[in-house]
Amino acid sequence: MKKTMTQMKVINKYLKTEVISFGFFIALISIFFSCQVEQLTAKQIIEKAVETHGSLDAWNNIEQLSFDKETTLFNEDGSIEIKTDQFQLFRPKPKLFGKIEWESNGKDIVIVYDNEQVSKIINDSIITSEDELEKAKNSFFAAQYVIVQPFALLDNNTELTLNGVEDIEGKNVYSISVKYESDTEDSNKWTYYIDTNTFEVLFNKVELSDHTSWVENLTFNTETDFKFYSHRKSYRLNKKGEKTYLRAEYFYSNFNVSYK
Repeated sequence: MKKTMTQMKVINKYLKTEVISFGFFIALISIFFSCQVEQLTAKQIIEKAVETHGSLDAWNNIEQLSFDKETTLFNEDGSIEIKTDQFQLFRPKPKLFGKIEWESNGKDIVIVYDNEQVSKIINDSIITSEDELEKAKNSFFAAQYVIVQPFALLDNNTELTLNGVEDIEGKNVYSISVKYESDTEDSNKWTYYIDTNTFEVLFNKVELSDHTSWVENLTFNTETDFKFYSHRKSYRLNKKGEKTYLRAEYFYSNFNVSYK
């Protein structure tokens, strides 16, 4: 009996030691991966994201990029507000040139940005209204902003801030806030969420003056040398950061890239 009790003490001591050792091992692993995350700066994370989505060298050598974009806007009750199918084309250098074409209510609409000037044509009629041209300019640069990411995040006029690592829908992502030199208090506030393993841009959040949007990048197009967005959904968020309804759904296809 005494021998059995002695053996049990030895076993319990061994098991306790093993549990402590295992716990210590797990703690070390957690600290290791935590340190690995901390070692990457916001810029280094974006650089890895750029490599994942193509490469900066390839991006800087693009002569022309074109694709089709299907957009569906939804009302809060889930009904469709409007659906458009656009053809978009961009030439980044030597000066930015771009064209967006689509049909709406039987009208052929074209927006052209060339030599730092925007023009809008509806059924071969040139639009001269300053308000309409300003809206056209905003639409053009909103479209261009989406397609140049994450590459443009490495521009010199961009300030990147690493907020940390978050678990979003079961995925570990880096949260990086973006500011631009031209920003004012009323400027849109962008946050990018990048997978800690693949470095794909999985989510975006943009805070506007009247609402906040949450964008999920669901699939990517790999037909070219780049990993462009293929399917995206945009949700409206409430003040608590919760999804309220699906505002928009986007599909991108037929990518065509030519180089210098």
